[in-house]
Amino acid sequence: MKRNHFVYRLASGVIALATVMTMSSCTGLVEAVFGIEDNPSGSTVTPSTVPGIPSDASATPNPTLPQAPNTTIPNPGNEVVTQSGQTVVKFNLTGIVDPTEVGGWLKLYGTGSSIQNVWLSIDGNAKGIAVINTIDQSTVTSAVDLVFLVDNSGSMGEEANAVANSIIDWSTKLSKTLDMRFGCVGYYGPITGGINMTTVDKLEEFLNYNSYTGTSRTRHFAEDGTDWPTLKPAYSPTSSMDENGVAALRLADENFNFRAGANRVYVNFTDEPIFPQGEAKWSTDYVKDPSNWPATKGTIHTVISDPWLETYTGWTPLYEECPWLPSDYTGGTTKFAPYDFSGVTLDDLPVTGALMNSYVISVTNVTSLFDGQTHIVKITILNADGTIRAEKEFPVVFTK
Repeated sequence: MKRNHFVYRLASGVIALATVMTMSSCTGLVEAVFGIEDNPSGSTVTPSTVPGIPSDASATPNPTLPQAPNTTIPNPGNEVVTQSGQTVVKFNLTGIVDPTEVGGWLKLYGTGSSIQNVWLSIDGNAKGIAVINTIDQSTVTSAVDLVFLVDNSGSMGEEANAVANSIIDWSTKLSKTLDMRFGCVGYYGPITGGINMTTVDKLEEFLNYNSYTGTSRTRHFAEDGTDWPTLKPAYSPTSSMDENGVAALRLADENFNFRAGANRVYVNFTDEPIFPQGEAKWSTDYVKDPSNWPATKGTIHTVISDPWLETYTGWTPLYEECPWLPSDYTGGTTKFAPYDFSGVTLDDLPVTGALMNSYVISVTNVTSLFDGQTHIVKITILNADGTIRAEKEFPVVFTK
């Protein structure tokens, strides 16, 4: 089955381009339900010890979702900064799909806004939150460390050049508006190539190395100081012929030089299932387990250049696994593209919108959290009429 239309799937399983609804603000309803003071200007209800961040006294508890979630909150990173002499924790999230608008992305409004639609608590304690929607802030740039995981098996030969060229063009554009670093891992059974976190120029050199074409473009290792001879066999599944994006993912996660506080984003290009060869360490369940893959490790997006897989039902745990499960587990997105990647640029990918419509959520009064213990962060999204609903709860050990 070959189709040339593009769809993408939210981690919640909703086909985002198939749902169109009308959203009304219903400000009075949200005030009645959540007790939020009318404040059309969006300014904070009460001043806090850090200008621009509402005090916890002005915060209201996370609301209870009236129905099941219909969109997904991506895994957030966090960083600790000092503002006005106080410690501030910033949670960095990539964009959240608006299920009420085709191709739309949510804007978030925090404590004190008359249209507040996001709440955050730590250990059940409501926090006053300030939200920056980066799409509206030309002076605010999000730090993103993005790793491309590229299946370079023989079946990818038809689209390999188009994928590589799109990666170069897309990365160049992103670098003009976001604080980006890039890495890449090539795989088909064994790990066959890679480059550690670097600039867009070095990424381009890697993908164009020695005038390589096709799948060879990611079948070599950059001379970047990484101990590739040791890493290559350590992260290669037992079979040399079966694709496994989880192995490539783990190599990057456990060995690449990520920046402290940067959002980690992975984009996996493949046209095959994930084949763990019976080994749990290479299974998608590794990513599902929060003890292996906590929220701070980042979000995974998947691009599948075999639309037939969208309707395939023969998945077998530990042997033939659905390739977009890592996206489902981390709040990422999945896109199905034609076999030859024709007509596709990475600008079309939902991850592009996610990066350009990211958020910074700031909280203060956090000194007691730096105790080496695990704390539970809960983020809830609910708009006034209940047509947008999402929630994520995750553990964090806060460190300065």
